[in-house]
Amino acid sequence: MKKTKQYQKVTNDFKQAAGLLRHDLVWSDDFDSIRFALADFIEAQASSGAANSKALLKVVDGLLATENDLSIGDQK
Repeated sequence: MKKTKQYQKVTNDFKQAAGLLRHDLVWSDDFDSIRFALADFIEAQASSGAANSKALLKVVDGLLATENDLSIGDQK
């Protein structure tokens, strides 16, 4: 079965978000206790591609928004 480009992008985004949760993001102590479970859940859902819930797609987009923001900000 051929995977669509959209399916592959969503799958890759989910895997990247799971990786960020496991390695790069700094969370407050309140949320640190859930980050590995959330990473496992997101990675498990990656195979659903664009068929994931809109809420979970937004969570992944939010996690990647900062990581993929290549703006440098104000430079003087």
